[in-house]
Amino acid sequence: MELAFLAPTGNAVQAQAVSAPMQAQLPGQQSAAGFGMKMAAVASCTAAAVGLASSRKRSKTAARYTTQTILPSLAWIKTGVKASELQPKQLKALTLAGNDVLIGKTEAGALFCVGNLCPHIGTPMSEGADVIGDVIVCPLHGSSFKVTTGELLDWCVSPPVIGPLTGLIVEKKNLLVFEVRQGGLLGTGDVEVLVDTNAKKAYEAWYWKGLLDAQGKDDGTYY
Repeated sequence: MELAFLAPTGNAVQAQAVSAPMQAQLPGQQSAAGFGMKMAAVASCTAAAVGLASSRKRSKTAARYTTQTILPSLAWIKTGVKASELQPKQLKALTLAGNDVLIGKTEAGALFCVGNLCPHIGTPMSEGADVIGDVIVCPLHGSSFKVTTGELLDWCVSPPVIGPLTGLIVEKKNLLVFEVRQGGLLGTGDVEVLVDTNAKKAYEAWYWKGLLDAQGKDDGTYY
């Protein structure tokens, strides 16, 4: 509020404007003003927090996913299992650098490593697969593969009628095979498997590229 005072200065009267705060306010006005200031502060803090969280979320997503081509990076990974701990026909499932593998021994005791997921519909071989000689048989539909080469021998042979019908909807594929060796001096150490440590990243890039293909890039081209 501004109050005007007239003060004599010689022969003239000069008006001076002096700003003076209100010294007295009603109790209700003080309460309303304080409440308004508090609500404004709360709204400001909330908006800042939401903006920071949104910024962090965008940066995290951008850093995690990519559609670029990921090249293989092969490395020998220790399994933590010794060959002497495995009996003939015994199987053990592991995940090494994002790869689902199955190490085991043939009936003759030869060490091998294959992909744990059947190429038909991804059934885990570790859930009841049989090892017959150097052949592994899927527990769900009876598909069989050579453990040394991954070669397909039989495709979805059981149960009768249903098994073959399910095999018609998926292209026939060989079983994935991994190189395996016994580490340590004279092969007394852990079993080691040669895997692609970039396999998971490459799959994610392929997955996101497929989702974005139909939409194309911002410049009108495609991935």
